[in-house]
Amino acid sequence: MDLLKDGDETAFTEIYNQYWERLYFMAHKRLQSAQDAEEIVQQVFLTLWHKRASLSIQSLPFYLSAMVRYAVYRHFANEQRASERTGTLQAVAPDMAPAFDIDNRQLIDILNKFADGLPAKHRIVFLQHKLLDRPLDEVASELGVSLRTAEGYVTHVMQLMRKRRESLAMALLIFLLK
Repeated sequence: MDLLKDGDETAFTEIYNQYWERLYFMAHKRLQSAQDAEEIVQQVFLTLWHKRASLSIQSLPFYLSAMVRYAVYRHFANEQRASERTGTLQAVAPDMAPAFDIDNRQLIDILNKFADGLPAKHRIVFLQHKLLDRPLDEVASELGVSLRTAEGYVTHVMQLMRKRRESLAMALLIFLLK
């Protein structure tokens, strides 16, 4: 663990090789999906690597197992929320669902065009956090920036959007009038 904290990639590789199969089996047993299980285990190891310097782990096997277990719980919760949103949309306006999807795609296209003009890290934080609804701390961790910096990126993008709101409002108005 000391070598891992110091950023030793060989130590990380050894941990990965030693625990990957067990963690995958554990996730697959609960999820019954090879792809989802693999994604969760990869995310666990990515988190372990990103947080290696700040972790204080008493028992690595128990810690990794807990990370997988909670990731599986989050996966089920996210699926439940997505299912509820889909069910609500279909219950409210079953005939409008295809039109709603098309309208959403057009709105997302407008926001993507806006995001194309942003600096790379600003764009990634904006798209991941605001459009894909990912926690800001996860996005910051993946980019290798502090949470405070990521918050600054979001604030900057929102200020730009406010400045450009008139042109965005016109685009949205045209979008809604279609």
